[in-house]
Amino acid sequence: MPRERRTRGFEVSLKHLRAINSVATYGSFTAAAADLGITQSAVSRLVVQVERQLGISLFLRSTRNVVLTAPGREFTASTQRLLDDLGAQVDNARALGQQIRGRLIISCLLSLTHQVVPEAVLRYRKAHPGVEIHLREGLGSEVYEDVRSGLADFGLGNAIGLGQEVVADGAAEESCFAVLPSRHPLRKKSVLSLRELREETFVSLPTTSGLRRLIDGVAAANGIAFKHTTVVEQFGTLFDFVAADVGIAIVPASALPRRAPTGVVVKKLVSPPLVRSIGILRLKSRPLTPAAIGFLDIFRPLFVSASRR
Repeated sequence: MPRERRTRGFEVSLKHLRAINSVATYGSFTAAAADLGITQSAVSRLVVQVERQLGISLFLRSTRNVVLTAPGREFTASTQRLLDDLGAQVDNARALGQQIRGRLIISCLLSLTHQVVPEAVLRYRKAHPGVEIHLREGLGSEVYEDVRSGLADFGLGNAIGLGQEVVADGAAEESCFAVLPSRHPLRKKSVLSLRELREETFVSLPTTSGLRRLIDGVAAANGIAFKHTTVVEQFGTLFDFVAADVGIAIVPASALPRRAPTGVVVKKLVSPPLVRSIGILRLKSRPLTPAAIGFLDIFRPLFVSASRR
């Protein structure tokens, strides 16, 4: 409310702000007029209009030069940031609104490529058919290396344990669930604890998988050592093996189909819950391209929805 009272009655346009910042940059109304392509009197009029609304002088004027006052320095610093941010957003909007072409290389965790990413790719392709999407699937360490080496435009991977070169934007957490054969003795329970699974045989991902390390780490912290008797490379294979009664599995929410596959049941894990953090990985020195931003605008809400499934 205080902010609203301070700005109420203060009505200026981008033309006003550009005039003030141009005068501040060049220290001259004449030079500002040439920069903006308008008359000197028009520049002077725009500046005076803002000064009257503010009730302060932004510039000290003399016959030779124009100098910012202390309030003027603070005001123009803020308005320059505003104009810079607006310019960047306009450029992004124009790029995304045009027919973006080229190739987008995405490195992605295996768990995300089964449900969330295909839907995001479908929607993105409809909006930008001129973009060739190259999807690299892998474990967390492989996604990280694809991003660190610059091979991928960005990665969808584990948001923890990153080096200084790679940052994770927009990290989101998702829970993990137990997947059991449909005739398993625990199928009638509404939720399961890790301790209830300690005697089970598991169908699991390799030890290099971030999900596997998370599962084993939480289990060990609770005095449990799971029996990983079968190791597979793909989530589709994992679900098939569970349905064949080879063992049980633990998977993240985003890997779950909207409906449980035939032959398995899915149960929520509690005491303790298993939660992993997924982020958008990129090189710290490499900003996202408009094509990448467009894809992530579609991907984010889909992932959030899947993570809460």
